[in-house]
Amino acid sequence: MELFGRPHEDPGTVTRVSGTGAPPGPVDVPAPPAPAPAAGGAAAGRAPVPTRLQRLATLVERARPGRAGRNVRKTLQTVGMLVIAFGFVCILLGWFGAAHSPYLYEEVPYLISGGLLGVALVIAGGVLVRSAWTLRTIEEDRRNALAIVRSVDRLERILRSLDEVRRAEARAESEEEPVR
Repeated sequence: MELFGRPHEDPGTVTRVSGTGAPPGPVDVPAPPAPAPAAGGAAAGRAPVPTRLQRLATLVERARPGRAGRNVRKTLQTVGMLVIAFGFVCILLGWFGAAHSPYLYEEVPYLISGGLLGVALVIAGGVLVRSAWTLRTIEEDRRNALAIVRSVDRLERILRSLDEVRRAEARAESEEEPVR
């Protein structure tokens, strides 16, 4: 498969861009040798787009070395569940305080501080859990899209090879026929 006029690896190839353990800070990244410019090539003095993108990916990889070990989805889910549990505890404490108060004016602060705060915490925790679930579906969709791209690429390679075989057979048949 060609990308920007150059042969390129399988588009479904997954490469790791973080977690190299390189120290943060400014880094000199040598540019890979640029291919010879085509007739309608890039402007003079500028590196081609794939080279610049490769340099950018290397710089980003080295700038965030510690992020590879964290899983945002699991963190969101855990924090969301804890916030929901704490919200229910606040609601129960608010109810307990209001239930054991003999006067109405003493029940209102329990209702506000325990009940409303608890409901807000339960809602906030639910939003966090929903966000974690949405992130999971996004990850699954990306994996499925990658599998589809790989399958289409395999089919394209198979069809090209079949076309080459068909053309070779047609050439062989045309060479065997006598010219009249």
